[in-house]
Formats: sequence, structure tokens, C-alpha cells
Amino acid sequence: MGAVNERSMSGGSAGIGATLREGGPALLGIVAIALLARVIRLNSGYWIDELYALMNSYRLPFSGIVSTFWGDAHHPLYSLFARMSLTVFGEAPWATRAPAVVFGTAAVAATYLVARLVASRREALLASLILAVSYHHVWFSQNARGYTLMGLLALASTVALVRMLERGSWQMAVLYAVIAALGAYTHLTMVFVAFGQAIVAALTVALPEKGRSRMDWRIPVTAFALAGILSFLLYLPMLGPVLDFFINRPSGLRGTSTPSWALAEAIRVLLLGVGTPGALLAGVILVTGSIVAFAGFASVVRVNRTVGLAFALPPVVVLLGALAGRGTMYPRFFFFAASFAVIVAVRGLFACGEFVQRRWPGVPGAALATTGAALVAVLSTASLSLNYRYPKQDFVGAMRYVQAAKAPEDTVAFAGVPGDPYPGVYGRDWPTVNTAAEINALRQHGRTWLIYTFPRYLEVGAPEVSSIVKRECHERAVFRGTVGGGDMIICTLDPA
Repeated sequence: MGAVNERSMSGGSAGIGATLREGGPALLGIVAIALLARVIRLNSGYWIDELYALMNSYRLPFSGIVSTFWGDAHHPLYSLFARMSLTVFGEAPWATRAPAVVFGTAAVAATYLVARLVASRREALLASLILAVSYHHVWFSQNARGYTLMGLLALASTVALVRMLERGSWQMAVLYAVIAALGAYTHLTMVFVAFGQAIVAALTVALPEKGRSRMDWRIPVTAFALAGILSFLLYLPMLGPVLDFFINRPSGLRGTSTPSWALAEAIRVLLLGVGTPGALLAGVILVTGSIVAFAGFASVVRVNRTVGLAFALPPVVVLLGALAGRGTMYPRFFFFAASFAVIVAVRGLFACGEFVQRRWPGVPGAALATTGAALVAVLSTASLSLNYRYPKQDFVGAMRYVQAAKAPEDTVAFAGVPGDPYPGVYGRDWPTVNTAAEINALRQHGRTWLIYTFPRYLEVGAPEVSSIVKRECHERAVFRGTVGGGDMIICTLDPA
């Protein structure tokens, strides 16, 4: 009971600054580790989503960023930060990624703050440490996209939501509205997160926890209404293109980016974070992890039901919203919940340790749990070498190989995803081909070098090109990347 009281008191009474100061030198050291892990190899090659964002967003003036919507990969608020960074430091991968590093590092400290709502200081520090060296989190913190910013805002909105509901605070209601609106302006997935948080608020108002009086319903209603109004105003300059995109332009990847694929890819990345174990060990890890997660979530709900619901309901609503919307699913849609998952996992380890100690009083349950969490941090740190060894996608390596190997009369083309990354970013007059006719036109002039990536997307987006690649293209080299399925493959086609 004492441990539960300690966990509850920190989130309920201490201010944000006091809670962070309570972390002391240990938390400061963890944040420093997080920053170091995120700046190593920060200037490695772009991957395709970063190239799109650079060409379509980050090079625009600020007025263009806030008024242009070129697709759901447009993250307006992050684009503004990236534009500022490029203006100051010049166009380089590290400069476009610098804001993501800052937000990802800040999320490590924010994880401590959220963990203290339901966990002891030791558990909160361990959760922050695991996130600091998480392969998954470091990867996204070196990704020039808005995911770490949205993750940070999701953590901040959770703190504001819980304090609003527990204290009946109008001040927290306004703060929540601003944070949620900024989150939606970062990535529209935040709209579904806010819907999930609204359900949490409704349940808390309608069914208050034992010992708590019913709060004034007008406070959360005002918070979510104000969040909606602010989000609408932020998107107003680009509202027409946004509505057109989501209403009139269905995704062509419904049959490719499916929930089953997203689940398999999420498991692959999670196992990468502990060193890519063999099949048997992977199964043991997944089963053990599921038990620990269940124990952790049950413990969080017992300590603070509102926090437990705030962890669980937003991901569920994101899942349903993505399926009902464009019908595509990607693991990155749930990146905002990474800190929640780590907190639940660490609480689960300690809950299991407490259970073992109750059954066998001589066993040091807390020490076992601490050792388990430290082992996860060590394995995750070791897995970071893969992230540093390879770029996300090796567009530059593929380009240099072709330049060195091709004859002067040979032609070069790119396939795999739409867009023109080589002319747009690397100054190479290499077109993107999407049809057999485009490839055959190039082959009239002699041998053709084809650079392609994401074969599964190539089959859907350019099936004629995919068929030619499978039948006729002679593979020459493969340049590995850390994006799933994103290896850069080089092959040659004989003259027509």
C-alpha cells in the first residue's frame, strides 16, 4: 500500500517543475544520454518520406507551409520548425532532423513526469532510461518528421488531462486545449488521440472513482470544444485541400498497408530493439512481454484509473479511426504511445516482482524488477549499432554506385515510389518511371540502370514496372537501409 500511495501522491500534488527536479542528477544524466544517442550519425542519408517533406514543405516559405496541404505526410507544425532550422543552418539532413532530436530528447524527461503519476521514482527513472536508449525512439528522433513532436505533445496532453480531471481546473482545461490543437497541427492522428481522451473525460465525469466527488462537466467540455476550435483555426488556411484529400482521394495502398502487415512490422521493430533474437527466443520474449504488459496495465489502473484509461483508449481510437478513414495502417501511427508502453512495461516488471515477493518473502522482488529493466536498457543500447551502421535509405550510396559503374551512354531511372528524389534533391537528371512505356522509351537508347525500393509498393503503384523488374532486370547491388523494405536495389535492363 505504501508504494501505491507514493506513486499517487507525486502526480496528484507536486507541480511539474517540482516533479522534474525530484528526478535530480539521475534524470539529468538520462536526458544527456538520450541526447547523445540521438546525435550520433544524425547526418546520414534521407529516406523517401524525408525527401518528400524536404521538397514539398521545408523548402517553402513559412506562408507556403501554413497554406499548402500536399498529403497526409504533411506535418505543418514540424515543417515550421524544420524550415527555421534550415534557414539558420542550411540544407543538410542533420538540420532538418534537429527539431526531432530536441523533441525526442524532451520526451524522455516528459516520460519521467507522466510515469510519476502512477509509479515510484525508481520506476520512472528506469522508464526514462529505456526510452532514452530505445532503438525505436532513437530512430524516430533522427527522422525529419513530426512524430517525436506529436509524442511529446501526447505526453503533455496526458498530464494536462489528468490534472484537469483530478483538480477540476479551468487553467488545465485551457492548457489541454492548446496542447491538443498543436498536436493536431503536427499530425492529424492527434485528432483521434483527443477523441480517446474525450472518452476518458466522459467516463471520469459520469463514473467518478470511489472517494471523489463528481466534477463540473463544463470544464472538460470547454477543453475539448476549445481544442477543436483552435485546430480548425490552425488548419483554416489549407482547409480546402485537407477536405479534398480525405474525402475525394482514397488511398491506393489499402491492400498493402494492412493492419496485419502493420502488426508484423511493429513486432519486427520491437524485436530489433532487443537484438533480433531467433524464432524461439522471440516467441518467449513476446509471451513474457505480454504477461508483463498485462500486469503493468492492471497495476496502473488500480493506482489511477484515469491514467490507465488515458494510456489505453487513445491507441484504440487511433486504430479504429485509421481503419474507418483511409483504411491504411502503419506502426508509426502509434508512436505517440511509446512512452505509455514503456511505463506500463516497467510497472509490470515491478508488479511481477511484488507478486513474487508476496509468494516467496525471501526473494527481493524490487531488485529483480530493477535488474530486468536494466537488462532491457542494455539490450536496447546494443541494438542501436544497427541504426548507426546503416542510413534509413541509402539513396546516396546507390547513386554513387551507379555513377561509378554505368557507361556514358547508359540511362538511369528510379522506381518504387512516386516523386523525383534524384532530380529534386541530388541534382541528377534521373526520371521516375511508373509504366512499361516509360521504361521501354529509355531502353531504346541502350542499357538502362534501374534503382528501385519498396518492392511491395512497386507491385501496387507501378505493376508494369514491377513485372519488368521480376522478368528482365539483372540485379547488380543492394544497399541496405533501416526502413522496413526500404533497401535500395540496383539492376540493369538490356536495350530493347
